[in-house]
Amino acid sequence: MRLEHFGERKAIKMISKITKTDVSDDCAVLPFGKKYFLFTTDMINEEIHIPKNSKPYCIGWHVVAVNLSDIAAKGGRPLGVSVALGMPKTYDAKFLKELSKGMYDCAKKYKTKIVGGDTKENSILTLCGSAVGVVNKKNIMLRKGAKPGDVVCVTGTLGASSAGLHSSNPKNVLMINPRVKEGIALGETNAVTSCMDISDGFACSVYQLSSLNKIGFEIDYELLPVDRSTKNVSRKLRIPLEELCVYSGGDYELLLTVKKSKLKTTINALKRIGTKLTPIGVVTKNQENILVKENKKTVLENRGWEHFRMRV
Repeated sequence: MRLEHFGERKAIKMISKITKTDVSDDCAVLPFGKKYFLFTTDMINEEIHIPKNSKPYCIGWHVVAVNLSDIAAKGGRPLGVSVALGMPKTYDAKFLKELSKGMYDCAKKYKTKIVGGDTKENSILTLCGSAVGVVNKKNIMLRKGAKPGDVVCVTGTLGASSAGLHSSNPKNVLMINPRVKEGIALGETNAVTSCMDISDGFACSVYQLSSLNKIGFEIDYELLPVDRSTKNVSRKLRIPLEELCVYSGGDYELLLTVKKSKLKTTINALKRIGTKLTPIGVVTKNQENILVKENKKTVLENRGWEHFRMRV
């Protein structure tokens, strides 16, 4: 059977079974004295992830940022980023210079640095980043731990990346801001029961947490913090707003569940660093995911971005 017939999720299950290691989480968590050592890797290439006419600076920023996002989702402090570059030999030195500047600036903004990598000739531009970080054991945020009654929350806004894909300026797709300081602040509250970033889309991230925790989510559509640019694109291009903010990927915000008794504390923790945390629903004991829209309950569809899937 071809990979396009069963997709990335089943491919990961196959790899996990053969290697006898669960590789479904984007970030590995390894005991390291009184802390956890965090390790993640993420790859992008020009055919799938990079919009046409993207500036090399933005591409360099992106490959670092997507890896830092996985460290952020664990509440970790990044220690360093390594990037392997596969590039056609026809590219000029100016492209490489600007690409490197984007990598450097992103790492610097999030108080880490580029610590190594590799360069190889390749037929298409392909970049593979790896990031390492640490977090105190008591502050770790895992994907597993959500319980019925917990409040579902999301950082920032939804839909900016998908809106960028439908505009002439792809900057919003690549110049993402990983929630590193937010992840650290959230971890220190000890109120978060589960967390992951929503790089593949809001809806499919809900399903991943739901399946892992054997619980359900009830999401209030009217509470979703939709980005202003998304609303503009929806109106101009007549694309359903729900499609852009719920079922499209690339936002790299944090989706988390919080103990109800500590919700206010958690919201205030992010408010102090200038980021909005929005409660958008509740965890239920029923293993189904519901979207409440205009006072009507419908099943939240399990779809978003998934590699290897056939796309029409």
